[in-house]
This record gives sequence, C-alpha cells and structure tokens, in this order.
Amino acid sequence: MGFEEQHESGVKLYRLVAGETRPAKLFVGGVHGTEGLYTAPILEHLAREEVYQGEVIIIPSLVETSEYIGVLSEEYYQSDAGMKLLQLILRYKPRFYFELHAYEEPAYARLTDPERVKKIGVPHFVDLYKGVLIGSIAPILRRKFTANDFCMTIEVPKWKCAHPEIIEKVLEVLRIALTKTDREEVMHELRTRYPEQIKMAVYLFHQYYREHLKPF
Repeated sequence: MGFEEQHESGVKLYRLVAGETRPAKLFVGGVHGTEGLYTAPILEHLAREEVYQGEVIIIPSLVETSEYIGVLSEEYYQSDAGMKLLQLILRYKPRFYFELHAYEEPAYARLTDPERVKKIGVPHFVDLYKGVLIGSIAPILRRKFTANDFCMTIEVPKWKCAHPEIIEKVLEVLRIALTKTDREEVMHELRTRYPEQIKMAVYLFHQYYREHLKPF
C-alpha cells in the first residue's frame, strides 16, 4: 500500500498509516516564499518510499508562492500559511516534525554564523553535508510540541537542490524518521552517521533550551 494523495484546506498532502497509528510524523516543505519549488521534489520522492512506520503525513509545499515572512516572527503564524501550518500540527499532533527550507548561497554565512544567537536570538545551523544544514525549528513553533517530540529544520541549498547527492543526503535523514518509532532510535542513528555534526547541533540546542527539552 502506498501513500494516498489528499487535499486539506487547499494543501496537497500524502498520508499513510502503517501498522500502529502512532507515532504521527509530519514532513512539511514550502512554508513561505517560493521555497516549495525546491522542497516539493524532495518530499514527493519521500512519498514514494516503501518502508515506513506509524502515521505519516507529507506536505511537499505548504504554499505555492507567498510573501516571505520569516518563521522566527509571530507575524508568520498570523499569516495564511502560518495558520495552515498550526492547524495541521493541531490536527495530527505529530511526535516527529520535519520542516524543509531552501536558502540562497549568500545566506549560508548568516545561517551558520556562530554569533547568530547573539545577533537574532537563535542558534546557528550546523552543516551536515555540503550545505545541507540542520537545526531545531523556530522557538515560537517549538512551544506547540511536547518536550519529548522530535522537531528538526533542514535547510537545503537552492543552487544544489537538483544535485542527486544533495537530494539523497536529505532523504537519508528523512528516511531515518520515516522508518523509526522511537525518538532515541532516531538520535542514535543520526549520531552514528554524523557524530560530529549531531554533537554540535545537540550542544547548541542545550545551550539555548537549558536542558528543558530533549533535542531537537
């Protein structure tokens, strides 16, 4: 049985329940601007995967095009796109949440700047592989989840997003969550494959949240 294509609140999504209905897993791309042009092909590919556990919801692009409002601001969650996202999270109550973004090459230095937390109040992203960046989600949104939920942002470099090795690297991370039912299994797999990168990402997470939440 494959993923079933559905439409909800004007949003195209794929949904499948394999075995137990928990945990729910939500994968979302194209949350603002034109980023869906870059995230949709990756998440469409994910919807063709044959191994999965739990209830899986894949949204290749939350919006086709929209005004670019940063997800770090309250304004985003008052916009049409932001309210759609909050409604989906409220409906499915995912225990695993992945948010895919796409960035321009000049933004790399800003996203990975070690001083980012001092400049804009959130930690910098960690380069997982050739410009594929990982970090937690916006603090405003993280409050919608429980302390034990797994929430990760993946930033994909726009100028490389058609490269097979970049697509595969993003899918490799997403498949880990797709096929696991326990957050510690996901963390163990990530630490095994990317020891230094995950160590740094966890360190930054703890520095920011002061042990109140489990990464991510």
